[in-house]
Amino acid sequence: MAELFPGTSSSFSEARTSHGLGNQDSRDSQLRLVLVGKTGAGKSATGNSILGEKVFHSGIAAKSITKVCEKRSSMWSGREIAVVDTPGIFDTEVPAADTDREIAHCIVLTSPGPHAVLLVVRLGPYTWEEQKAVKKMLTMFDSEARRYMILVFTGKDNLDGMEFHDFLKEAPEVFQDLVAEFRDRHCVLNNKATGAEQEAQRAELLDMVQRVVRENGGGFYTNRMFQRAEVEIQKRIQAIQGQCRAELERERRLIRKEYEENSRKVQDEREWKMRKAEMERTLAERERSWAERQQNARAEAENQKSILDIILKVLELALFVLQHIFKQK
Repeated sequence: MAELFPGTSSSFSEARTSHGLGNQDSRDSQLRLVLVGKTGAGKSATGNSILGEKVFHSGIAAKSITKVCEKRSSMWSGREIAVVDTPGIFDTEVPAADTDREIAHCIVLTSPGPHAVLLVVRLGPYTWEEQKAVKKMLTMFDSEARRYMILVFTGKDNLDGMEFHDFLKEAPEVFQDLVAEFRDRHCVLNNKATGAEQEAQRAELLDMVQRVVRENGGGFYTNRMFQRAEVEIQKRIQAIQGQCRAELERERRLIRKEYEENSRKVQDEREWKMRKAEMERTLAERERSWAERQQNARAEAENQKSILDIILKVLELALFVLQHIFKQK
């Protein structure tokens, strides 16, 4: 079974400031969060609660509704919140071969590293199957990486008004041990909440994320693999932006050439002005279109199949490194 993020040596498993690598633009102030958990824990619904809108498909199902890693974002208190929802790659029955590409995808979407990893667990009977799934997830995070983890319980609405600390007193010892391991880095959500209740719990969780960031020196979790992935992404961004500039210049020449050829036959000054205005509108429209593509170059790079193949190869995810993700030697 492949693990989530590649760790190599302790020298690369460290907090990094949010300045990151290369051309990070608005990502300097971005908070990157990853949702992990067993199928049915409520990861997608939690993502919707964090972002304040329904952008991830969620529901009750025996099989994972989320089939691939997805990233969505929104603004909160002047800061972009980027959330990556993962499929049930940590379920105990999921074959290792089915997870490799999604692990690579997750690395790409969170590069150059996440500010927090949210382990989502549904409140209720803590079955042996759920215990195995949680244990499986936690074994993939060493002590350094766990500093970036927050335990998120879903299903607060099922407590029927009972306070969480009262619920915890009656919970099995193994459940209490899990909460104790995270100390004060846990929260309880009602993903069905709306209005003021939804905003209050959203603020509580994101305040906790920001506290975790401060406690980790104001940075995010990263290592050699994330950094290498970021280098590859930046190369692809530059290639896309270069292509956009070249294509825009080519279209400018064609539009101006067509205008000049057509204008030679025009005798009426009014018609000439109309054709010139039309050319300028066409140029402005194409410039906006190519500028938009340049601005979205990162999202385009992240979703290219070829870059996942590159990351799989560069990070050697299919080989030895897969065994050491989020693990230090």
